[in-house]
Amino acid sequence: MANYVDRSWWRKHRLKVLAVVCVVALVAGVTAYVQWQSERAKSQAELAKWHAEHCAEGIARVEGGECIGMTDGSFSFDPELAGVLGKIKAENDRVLAESNGNYVSIAYLAPMTLTGLDTITRESTRNALQGAYVSQLRANRTADWDGGTPMVRLFPANPGSRFGQWRPVVAQIEQARNGPDRVVAVTGLGQSHEGTKQAIDRLAALGIPMVGATITADVFTEQEKAGEFSGLLRVAPSNTEQVQAVVRRLAGSRRAMLVQDENQSDLLASNLAAAFNEVYPASTGGELLRAETYNSKLDDATGTGLGSNANAFAPMVRNICVAQPDVLFFSGRYRDLKGLLEALGKRWCPQLEIRVLTLDSVVDIAGVEEIRGALSPKTTLEYTHLSSPAAWRANPQAFDPNVVGYFRETYSREFPDNSAGDGMAATSFDAVGVAVTAIRRAGGTSRDVSLVTPESVTSQFHRMHGVEEVAGASGWLSFDCVGHPEDKAVSVFTLTPGKVPPTSEILPEVVSASGDIRTPDSGFDAFRPTQRCR
Repeated sequence: MANYVDRSWWRKHRLKVLAVVCVVALVAGVTAYVQWQSERAKSQAELAKWHAEHCAEGIARVEGGECIGMTDGSFSFDPELAGVLGKIKAENDRVLAESNGNYVSIAYLAPMTLTGLDTITRESTRNALQGAYVSQLRANRTADWDGGTPMVRLFPANPGSRFGQWRPVVAQIEQARNGPDRVVAVTGLGQSHEGTKQAIDRLAALGIPMVGATITADVFTEQEKAGEFSGLLRVAPSNTEQVQAVVRRLAGSRRAMLVQDENQSDLLASNLAAAFNEVYPASTGGELLRAETYNSKLDDATGTGLGSNANAFAPMVRNICVAQPDVLFFSGRYRDLKGLLEALGKRWCPQLEIRVLTLDSVVDIAGVEEIRGALSPKTTLEYTHLSSPAAWRANPQAFDPNVVGYFRETYSREFPDNSAGDGMAATSFDAVGVAVTAIRRAGGTSRDVSLVTPESVTSQFHRMHGVEEVAGASGWLSFDCVGHPEDKAVSVFTLTPGKVPPTSEILPEVVSASGDIRTPDSGFDAFRPTQRCR
């Protein structure tokens, strides 16, 4: 009877039961689908937010779209850098695969995403990275940087245009110091801007040793002398030392005038002006006339000039004609040098012979041919150069042939683009090489990687002088007590109007601030303290 009742009830209600089951299943399915769609939308939103804030793992996207951070070479900050960063990535991977853990890392810190506000070009940035990579190859594939171990990984680190985003990038370097990447030193450091100075201050406070490739402002030396920080070496002579090298050649000059950029955010311009004001009268006994000034400061939002230098050079030249200086010293950046030279070409005193003096960071970045084309009759341009291949021919005794040979041959093989001439490649090659040498010396004869720390590398910096100097492509590097290269070779080029001789055939005069160029044969005089160290 029970079975019959059950069957009767099922036959009577089965459609309702099936309908309820279907509804429940449908509701559950719809609920699950809605929840899945919600989770999917949430994931997509989170992914979109991540992409809005990041360019890649470890690379942040900041306001304005710049990608900043530190990479092993797997991320290209700019299409211009893709080739060299790919080579760095391959070498870093090889080190991981073949070193058996016996490696450390060096961060190469310099702006790699540039805007109209920067005073360097994409080409010079690329060349600097290429020089750093060639130095990494020399470290890992020869024993010429004081041995073959530990091997070295190279991490390009981009603090953004004008070092504007240095804080998070330096924080990354700090974190990588104690992690598996084992960052024990920083090289590069870019141009002498306020952001560069702040980044260096922070790295010094963290105890991370640094080797600057092209920073030249004297303000860093002033801090060293005051004991405010230590652990910074510089491959390039300071602005004052370059001015001293140039002024040594001005025997007979009786009247000079300074053309000065008053942009206070540019350490190079203000520092150059102060150096010339101090060095010229003391060295020549000549009269230093009132300076002619302009302001190159650009509007941060538009990247355009503020207007104060729009028409500065024409009236400036009228004053020059009346004052009759035999030397003009230009204290500014490449953007404005051409404007000054073009204005001099229209001067109403064409019979006045004028020597214009400046530094290499002004000329080479703009392009020598472009600058030479702006020269007018009876106007010459003389400028320093931190590392020109022409200097190897002009004064071969001032350079180590083995280092020069390796750099020239390897660079041309890896980068057959004839880009080594602007000095950025050689100085970056040397900066990385100095850091590698200190790293190898810190490891001792046992080559124990556990002995290599930021502290032990910094300690080696203090011993890199005299017979413990380092041979670089830009010259011999023996550092004084505040991290300057002593008696460092500096090239001085003289450009005249026209194309005779061709620019490529002009040989520089190789000089130094002291008058003595550092070589292995410098003898006992190499141990005399510099003025800063007395």
